[in-house]
Amino acid sequence: MAGTSLIVALIGFILIAGALLKHLSKVKGYPLNLILIFLGIILGNFKVKGVPLFSPGAPESQGAVTAFITLALVLVLFDTGSQIKIGSLFRNFAGPSIFGLMSVFLTILFVAIPFKFILGVNWLLAILFGSFLASTDLTILGPVLSNIKLKPRVSEYLEIESILNTVISAVLVIVLVNLIDSNAIGVTGSVIGEGIQTILYNIFVGVGLGVFFGAVILEVIRHLTLEEMPHLIMIGSLFGAYAITEMLGASGIATALAVGVVFGNSKFKIPNIVKSFGGELELILVTFVFVILGAIIDFSIIKGVLFMALILLALVYAARYLSLKYSNKDFVKYNNFYLLASPRGITCAVLTLKFSELFPNPQMIIGLIFAVILVSSLSLFGITKTIPSRA
Repeated sequence: MAGTSLIVALIGFILIAGALLKHLSKVKGYPLNLILIFLGIILGNFKVKGVPLFSPGAPESQGAVTAFITLALVLVLFDTGSQIKIGSLFRNFAGPSIFGLMSVFLTILFVAIPFKFILGVNWLLAILFGSFLASTDLTILGPVLSNIKLKPRVSEYLEIESILNTVISAVLVIVLVNLIDSNAIGVTGSVIGEGIQTILYNIFVGVGLGVFFGAVILEVIRHLTLEEMPHLIMIGSLFGAYAITEMLGASGIATALAVGVVFGNSKFKIPNIVKSFGGELELILVTFVFVILGAIIDFSIIKGVLFMALILLALVYAARYLSLKYSNKDFVKYNNFYLLASPRGITCAVLTLKFSELFPNPQMIIGLIFAVILVSSLSLFGITKTIPSRA
């Protein structure tokens, strides 16, 4: 009973800490995720009679942890999509899209080539490893951007790029995993062609299903009273839409994002309870996700791969630097800001935890990726110094 009581107390403590830190993040602009990761590191090393109180990194917990993190990712993408205005998106799509695409592919290229030989893996696994790191995280950037006085187009540029690289990297990972499972030998023309077809299928079918499900869910909750709990119907339907899309072999991530876009651009006034409940549930899930990520971090593994992690970080930032240099023509003076505004987070963690077992040394892969997540989040503390004086 004592163990159960401690776990209940721990859950309560994490919830309270999440609420307080969310407020602090809004007021001060501190990266919420980083504080929660450090909280997770502390809790992950806390033991009662020699037994870890909180050990989400245990092999038997991996399935539940990955599912939990995926739920948080779905809600985050829905929330992100709901803030996208279609008119503004089409007006400003070209610049951040080119940047996002170039950033994804240069990151994969810069990481895959050396790490094929460093890790001693085949090309498909090397490209998969690079794909884990190709996405940035709006969950982390959101609180930071909301506390920095930027022109709307400047922050929107970053948001569109982050959305795009999240979807593309997640789809690429699924495509690569399918190719690995089918025992594709080498990177041939037919393999590349099949990969491109799968990517297009994943994205376009995912978006199409998202628009369809979004319209259906919206139509349903329009006719529900508060007593019929439209907020629960909406959240349950969103998770269902994600799952159905994934079962059809398309991108559930693209679906969640598209459902959010439908809601955000609807002329129908969404009930306040739907917005508030979704936001509170997202906060709860995201709070636990980053605490879990912190608890999973194993510094003994990171210490063993520290030199490789430093190489990896340098490659990731070099890829982003070149992407900015050759694609960002609209906001050149913000290049240093955009360079640092590239934290890796939930998407990287989900993809790594799901598919690290494909590698000969899964723990090394997790250690390397989580080192990048930690350092790229830490870099946000210095981000305000990179903003031009006339921002």
